[in-house]
Order: sequence, then structure tokens, then C-alpha cells
Amino acid sequence: MRLAGGAREVLDAERLVQEYVSPRKRGLRYAYPYYDGLVTNSDPTRLCTGDLLAPTLLGVHIDPDRMHTLTALMPLLQRGLDQLGSYDLVEADDETCDQVAALYDPLDDPSVEDRDVKGSLLAKVLHRKRPGLVPLFDSKVQIFYQDEACVPPAPPGGRTVREFMVLLIRAMRQDLQDNADEFAQLAALVPSGGPPITPLRVLDIVVWMSSLV
Repeated sequence: MRLAGGAREVLDAERLVQEYVSPRKRGLRYAYPYYDGLVTNSDPTRLCTGDLLAPTLLGVHIDPDRMHTLTALMPLLQRGLDQLGSYDLVEADDETCDQVAALYDPLDDPSVEDRDVKGSLLAKVLHRKRPGLVPLFDSKVQIFYQDEACVPPAPPGGRTVREFMVLLIRAMRQDLQDNADEFAQLAALVPSGGPPITPLRVLDIVVWMSSLV
């Protein structure tokens, strides 16, 4: 499987996904099934304060200051989620990709930046609301996609969070389109009775796990 516009090759994607989703009785190392199966309210598309704590299952610390900022952002985030069409990223057009990137507009406000709420944290909140469309990412994913064909170096004046997300989201969409059959098969590796995962979630797992080896 070639990803990041063909710049990266992952040879053992099935093993990586199988390791991530395999059940363990003790010593859980990965977030599945608890992050993906977490139930916070009766309507899975609506944000509530419980969703703001979901990133802890991915190893992110949510202190009171971050919780305060995320709570204040909830109305804006929900409005943005409500405007998204009923697409998965693999079939999304450029306009939809730009709408997903626009979810991160509040992070370009210096007052939010001061409270240590970054795009990777917001992604961990938002992904569960639209798991087929809003990607997860962290520093490992960012490094994986750092390539002229995907996310080239920032220009001298830097770039906004939204501008970065446009590049990353479109690069991920291309990977999903180029490997659609493989990602569908990998998504089916979840254990019987476990919460389902989308091809987009699988892409995050493959990229993240491949960075550990």
C-alpha cells in the first residue's frame, strides 16, 4: 500500500490494524474499542461535554483549562458539523474538504492558542461525531504527510490551521481513493461485536502504527 501521494509505502497494513483492534484482557496499549465505541449521548452526531473528554482515551491530557476552552468552542463546532454533508471523505468534493478544514478556524484565534488547544486535540473530539469524514491526526501523522505532493513546508509567512488542514484532508482523501478496496477490507478486521471503524479511521491507524516500527 502506497500512501502520502505515493511517497510512503506500508507493507504490513493488515498486521498493523489487526494488532490495534485485537482484544486484550489486560495491558491495553491502544484506544480501540473504547474510544471508537464510547457512548456520550443518545444522538451520536451532537456534541456534549462528555465528548470533550474522549481524547483522554487516545492519551491526551484534558485539564480544566483545556476543558474550559473546548466547552466554549462547542456551539461553533456543532454549527460547523451541522453544515457538513452526509459524505465520507473518500467521496467528498473539494468544497466539502474545505468545510471540514473550516472546523478548525477558531484555533487561529490567539486567545485559543494560549490555552493549548491544538488541531490534533480538536480532531480527537470531532472525529467521533463524523468518523467517516473528519480525520484524526497527531504529530506522527503530520510527519508522515510532510511531502511536496501532500503537505509541503510552510511558506515564509507560515500558514493558518485551516490552510494546513485543507492540505492534509485532501491528501488523506487521495489515499482513501487510491486504496479504496484495501481500506474496506482492513475496516472489516474489527472483532465480532466490536464497534465498527471507517476506512478513514483505518488510515489513521495504519499511518500511526507504521510510525512506531
